[in-house]
Amino acid sequence: MSNLPVRLASLALFALLCAVLTYWVIVLGGRSKVVTAPSEITPPPSTEAAGELFGGSPQASARQDFKLVGILSLGPGRGAAAIISSSEGPTHTLAKGQLLDRDTRLSEVRERSVVLERAGVKSEIFLPVATQSMGYLR
Repeated sequence: MSNLPVRLASLALFALLCAVLTYWVIVLGGRSKVVTAPSEITPPPSTEAAGELFGGSPQASARQDFKLVGILSLGPGRGAAAIISSSEGPTHTLAKGQLLDRDTRLSEVRERSVVLERAGVKSEIFLPVATQSMGYLR
């Protein structure tokens, strides 16, 4: 008689015993764990804090939106001016190089846009798309 079937049966029964023991360890061991809710949820960091992290000051991180209302041509060779409205104040008419607020300077006036410079960073603001009711004088 061969010893092989007895060895295979022993191996199968041992694998079944390991599987049953593993199942019961997982089932009984999982019940003892208690899941607790976090005691305090921290709010996400503010954008002002992120600006300070990269070298900005708290006062300079206040954002102000500007809208280009119009561009005035002062004539050939005399330059141009821009009409700019801010989200926190009145509308201003500025020539190239003038300050819009304490941090923002009108750097350049182009045909359909202006370039504002704030703390060395330049941003371009475009005129809104003209509708049929708007007219431009030259």
